[in-house]
Amino acid sequence: MSLNNRLSQIFLNKRAVLLTFFLTLNAINIPSIINGKMNTWSIFRYAYYHLTNHQDMYAAYPDQYFDLYLYSPPFGVLFAPFSLLPFYIGYFVWNYFSVLIIPLLIFRLKGITDHKKYLICYIALIEILTSMQVTQTNVMIAALMLLAFISFEEDNYWIAAFAIAAGTYIKIYPIITASLFLLYPHKLKFLLRLALAFILLGALPLLFVSLKELLWQYKNWFRLLATDQKDNYGKISLTGLFQVYFNISDFGKVVVQAGGVILFCTMYIRRKLFSAYYYRLFFLAALLIWVVIFNHAAEVYGYAIAILGVALWYVHQPPSRAINIFILLFIFFATILSIDPTPRIISKYIYEHSLKAIPYTFLFLAILFQMLFKNSAFFREPPKRALTKYKSC
Repeated sequence: MSLNNRLSQIFLNKRAVLLTFFLTLNAINIPSIINGKMNTWSIFRYAYYHLTNHQDMYAAYPDQYFDLYLYSPPFGVLFAPFSLLPFYIGYFVWNYFSVLIIPLLIFRLKGITDHKKYLICYIALIEILTSMQVTQTNVMIAALMLLAFISFEEDNYWIAAFAIAAGTYIKIYPIITASLFLLYPHKLKFLLRLALAFILLGALPLLFVSLKELLWQYKNWFRLLATDQKDNYGKISLTGLFQVYFNISDFGKVVVQAGGVILFCTMYIRRKLFSAYYYRLFFLAALLIWVVIFNHAAEVYGYAIAILGVALWYVHQPPSRAINIFILLFIFFATILSIDPTPRIISKYIYEHSLKAIPYTFLFLAILFQMLFKNSAFFREPPKRALTKYKSC
């Protein structure tokens, strides 16, 4: 048996993927505790206590953490299962849950061979661990976006609606995941479920506070978001890239984002391909990248979402040595160079100049090009097992 076959047998199986995710997560969890990198975890954890103790969730609490809580009031309640655990146990449980749910959802994707699913997991691993090193929510956002897509495919609009609403209450931008509904039948049914999901999750804190107090918390949240948006406009995104090199005005930033919306809308042009599973999968891949590179406040940790789009695109390309070399170079330049142990002077330069957005942008455009110009047969490759029943829009 060749070395490649032996390595494939060892690493390309479900148990190996989950074990790799578990062990590598431990490798960053323990140093994070030792080095005291638990500020974000403290922000999440105390949100529930501030809400239930009738305190302003958006005030400064320097004795508990630095920075401010920027998430919605419902997120404080949704985070309660982790907040109520002892401090360090809750930290580990949150990180394990956030990370391990990604491969479990990828395993549920239809029309993709098991071999390719394992590759998707490994391609995404570094970006996922980078995000979880500081206990970010981006990995959970990615999981909720994947869950929404899978639920649409399984005709389970309730779960899709609640996944999108939950993601939006964590960070506003996952609302764009709702755009998937245009690819599926029963559009009105979904919109009604989505509206109800937003109402129910939005009212969740009423289990602990009065309506007047909840409205006060929302008012404080909206005020803080307005300030944060102004202070963080254009980080590691296309907006940030144009800001660094061309010092664009506020109007220029709006133009960049408007251009992103126009590019996004072109994915709806080939309406006849909505019934093709792989076209919908490409739509998801583009969406996962778009939501980061056109996000005005994107950080390096947000690319845990975009890398999943890259991986989904890669596994549906015709196999060749060139495409394999490309993905290895992409991982090196787009991922490894922006994290430890890359020399600080290099990773800092990439961060300060928003260079991480460049390869993701080019790949987004490549996906878009294929969606617009590839022969329809490219997206209608019959899977080995039946996909969800699909009625034409």
